[in-house]
Amino acid sequence: MKIQELEYRGINLMDVVGTVEIAIDADRMTVHVFDTQQIVEPEYHFQTKSYTLSEGFFKLAIVLKQKQFFLESKDENLEQWIDLHTWIFYCSNQSIKKYGQGEMTVIQKEQFKQWIDQPEASLEYYPKYFLRLK
Repeated sequence: MKIQELEYRGINLMDVVGTVEIAIDADRMTVHVFDTQQIVEPEYHFQTKSYTLSEGFFKLAIVLKQKQFFLESKDENLEQWIDLHTWIFYCSNQSIKKYGQGEMTVIQKEQFKQWIDQPEASLEYYPKYFLRLK
């Protein structure tokens, strides 16, 4: 697993500037996003009772899409390019939110806490970020 790490600065809902850590696994077409300051993490949509990608996330995605040497970016529009990749968010409330193929999955701390003793169960997650949440 060859990972390239970046930092992204953004503004959260309270207009506070913060840093988001990003680890890109281009081989698996996966982007790991460690965001405990609620800058780009998915937002809860009360009407649909589900999580959706935030405005901050789309700003981040625009920046990453322009950096073509990390992840391939051909002629897709932004939404298509986002859907080509798996996005794993390590979030502020000690949960993991995984977005892939247009669908958001939420994994609460209680669920992934058991994976600490079973390393093979957590292989798709980036250990550096995963272990910070436990």
